[in-house]
Amino acid sequence: MNKPCRLCGEDKLEPLYTFPDRPIAHRLLNAPTDSEPTFPMAFHLCPSCGLIQVVEPINPEELYTSFNYNFSSWKPEPHLDLELDMVFANRSFKTAIEIGCNDGSFLAKLRDRGIPNCTGIEPNPVSGGLAREKGFDVHQSMVTVDICNKAIEKNGKFDLVVSRQVIEHVPDLAEYFACIQTLLADDGVLFLDMPDYEPSLKTGDCSVAWEEHVSYFSKPTLDFALRRNGFKLIDYGWYDFSSGCLAVVAVRDTEAAARPAPANDADVAAIVSLARDYPSKADQYKQTLRKRLSQARAEGADVVLYGVGVRGSCAVNGLDIGDLIDFAVDDQPERQGKFMAGCRLEIRPTATLTQSEKPLVCLLAVNNENDDIVSRKVYDLSDRQAICVSLCSPTDVNAESAKLDAFLNT
Repeated sequence: MNKPCRLCGEDKLEPLYTFPDRPIAHRLLNAPTDSEPTFPMAFHLCPSCGLIQVVEPINPEELYTSFNYNFSSWKPEPHLDLELDMVFANRSFKTAIEIGCNDGSFLAKLRDRGIPNCTGIEPNPVSGGLAREKGFDVHQSMVTVDICNKAIEKNGKFDLVVSRQVIEHVPDLAEYFACIQTLLADDGVLFLDMPDYEPSLKTGDCSVAWEEHVSYFSKPTLDFALRRNGFKLIDYGWYDFSSGCLAVVAVRDTEAAARPAPANDADVAAIVSLARDYPSKADQYKQTLRKRLSQARAEGADVVLYGVGVRGSCAVNGLDIGDLIDFAVDDQPERQGKFMAGCRLEIRPTATLTQSEKPLVCLLAVNNENDDIVSRKVYDLSDRQAICVSLCSPTDVNAESAKLDAFLNT
């Protein structure tokens, strides 16, 4: 691989894992016969800093400038107040800007906590429009130094720069951190959160391999990224949200230039070793799950997917199990009646689960913090024999798959 690592710049990238070509996960279909483009998806690993990355991402204009079914307000975030407590632990703020503000949900929380001047940057016109309806000044753009300078012309440098669930989408990390440096006041605070991919590496979970995510962080690679780009960490949190959520509060490190960030430390080396084991774990999980689902179908069970968000799409298409699933259900009315990208599973209301008396295998593709809630809902819907099996880390997906053995033998 001739391209350098987008984080450390070393020209040592190793091919790690190639997934089946995939569509854009959140772009649902109106009919199962609709045409849709597909794109290559492959992981590469940097052995120097441990960053897993997609080196040939889809054009951002293709991904972010049209309607999608992926708004912040649709996702319960039980960790939100804990993150806000981190942000406000040591000081108050007069101005804030959020890079990738989506529909303005987090900006509204910042305003509720007393920040009078909140601004957003958001490339998607639909979600950005929702943020404007909440009363925020939103720049419709990818984050660039030019757009940051325009925001500064109007507001001055910002006391607080926030970027949640964004850095993993960014193909040019040097420009991304340059934008943060441009926006942030000298004594300002940076708050970042992002998916933690370490739990997925441990289990071989592919539901996290999303075509929009081009950089896959763990805590060691995040620490390295902050040091390399002139920041020092002052607080850290981990939350059971989605695949696991890393969150950091950081400030400028005035001595960073005189103290280069080290690579190849023990923590980075451990992540590199874990990543190199990922392909065999992912293949084994896929083969075993397919075998168990095939047996369930052969024994007369319905197999249904619960949750058609991004992780559901990535899990089904990445594992190539769409042919073993009868249909999908989702609680979001806007998704019902449509068809999933790639696997083209019909999306029905959850109440559909009451319309059969056959045994039910319900594959959960919801965030893990909601697994118990959704499982209870499934079990309460009818008296049919049923089992819920999560497809998503940080739950151990192999242990979840193994639950099918006991179910099939009853």
